[in-house]
Amino acid sequence: MPGRSKYIALIGPAGSGKTTLTQSLADWLEYNGISVSRINFDPAVESLPYAPDLDVREFVNAREIALNRGLGPNGALLVSMDLLYTKLGEVAKEVEKIEKEYNIIDMPGQMELFAYRPTGNLLLERIAPKNRTVVLFLIDVIFATRIDGFISMMLLSYSASLRHRFPQINVITKIDTVERERIEELLSLKEDPILITEKVSQLKRASTRELMETFANLLAEIGIDFVPISSVSEEGLEELFGEIQRNISEMDEFESNV
Repeated sequence: MPGRSKYIALIGPAGSGKTTLTQSLADWLEYNGISVSRINFDPAVESLPYAPDLDVREFVNAREIALNRGLGPNGALLVSMDLLYTKLGEVAKEVEKIEKEYNIIDMPGQMELFAYRPTGNLLLERIAPKNRTVVLFLIDVIFATRIDGFISMMLLSYSASLRHRFPQINVITKIDTVERERIEELLSLKEDPILITEKVSQLKRASTRELMETFANLLAEIGIDFVPISSVSEEGLEELFGEIQRNISEMDEFESNV
């Protein structure tokens, strides 16, 4: 329905699986009879496994900017995103032309764009409606299976969520690459967050244990939530889509009651 599309924006550190999930989730939605678009919002991406319905490289190309300005990859991306903001009127018009039920937005992997700098969130807020957009924060399972890595990623997730105005779902990716018992251990933290404090107390590095205990107590108090998925086997995609629908439904319900 024109003008009523729902948006799923994927953010997370480089290598966390955003582009792969964009492809697999879009394929899964289409298999289940749901129309979906794939939007590449990374002007620095080298190649894509999917054919984008909209590609911001048509407006700004980080490779060209790097060559013209003598910048490295990270600097070129940051400049590209700033330049893209100046072209948002054109980009937004192209997005509005896409008449799909869901639009999946594949965002860049440089987290400073979302956790520290304003550009990434300003771009997202201009093209995605506030009451029909959900952000997925992706975490590579390799980082999540170490307790210090898990806490660090959760803190980064909260840092990003404080900077944008959308509901956010934590997604632990690539669960097909580790033993099942590792996933069960992660799920136990979700079911009983207080367990995270016990795991931190077992850390051998005394110099960082006290700080980690502070963060662990905070996470235990506010709760730990995430959806584990595999873009390869499609495990968890149904649960993830259910969470996406629930969040959007809650936003619609809130707006109708205001």
